Amino acid sequence: MLSASRAAFALILTALLLALSPGSAIAQETVVVTELPPYTTQQADGRWSGPAIDLYRAAADRTGKDYRFVAASQGTGEPDFPVYADPNLPSGQIRSLPLHTDSIGLIGIGNRSGFTMGLLGLLTPGFFKTVAIVALLVLIAGTIFWLVERRGNDNLQADGSKSRGIGQGFWWAGVTATTIGYGDVVPRTGGGRIVAMIWMLFSMALTAVFTAYLVSLTGQQGGSRSLSEAVAGKQIGIVAGGAVVRSDLSQAEAVQTFATLDTALAAFDRGTIDAVAYPYQPARKAAGDRNVSATDGSIALPVFRVSSDELRQELDRAILSPAWQERVQQAFSR
Repeated sequence: MLSASRAAFALILTALLLALSPGSAIAQETVVVTELPPYTTQQADGRWSGPAIDLYRAAADRTGKDYRFVAASQGTGEPDFPVYADPNLPSGQIRSLPLHTDSIGLIGIGNRSGFTMGLLGLLTPGFFKTVAIVALLVLIAGTIFWLVERRGNDNLQADGSKSRGIGQGFWWAGVTATTIGYGDVVPRTGGGRIVAMIWMLFSMALTAVFTAYLVSLTGQQGGSRSLSEAVAGKQIGIVAGGAVVRSDLSQAEAVQTFATLDTALAAFDRGTIDAVAYPYQPARKAAGDRNVSATDGSIALPVFRVSSDELRQELDRAILSPAWQERVQQAFSR
């Protein structure tokens, strides 16, 4: 009886020592999370959601990592994710690939749509330069047509006035290029008809190119505005330590740095700055009823800062997968 009690006690003691010994269980790690919609969002009950949260959970589960999420606002140290891919971070840190490539957005400078935006999109030096080039081509074609047709076409003689005759040729070339074809001026000679045929074929391509250019100026779906032109001569705010840095906004009149996005938006509301530069997709979530426009400036953001190379490899593998790219696009489209 005594020997049985001793054996039982020995088994209990052995189990206790094993439980308390180092490496007998996986220690729970605190993961500091920054709220950055739509990547990470903390619900009212404290739970975390978002594509970056799901990605971390899946990679951590595959590597057997035990963890708990803690909000960065609770002052528990530097955030682990999402953090921006700052090249000045210590080289010894293990960081994943960027989760997403986004464009630089401007809060306070809106993408106006419809008729108004269509008109404003034409008021650019590039548009007027293109119109001048097209007009010159039409004038050259009209002049050639007049030179060939002037002796055999009464409509181009214009009472013997050379300028008025060239003007009639210019009118014909413009009407022909736009396929309107009023019929008031038509080729009468063989040479004029050859010129007309060549011009009609050429103007088909010219019209297609010009139309595509107009669409690029006025179409908003899938389009973005020039960052340098949008910030030129303006006071722009950025968030300290964020993805958008001063060098991205070299054309701005001045760049002010703010501790948080909220303080930057407050400065914009007061009229202290003209716009806030911020990653476009998160800017759409944070801007409220303020206008937000996308630009042609691009940034890679954000990354995971992890404690092991094994976890980094799992995260990178998932980030490079088509499924992750589709998931991110779905989150942004909502």
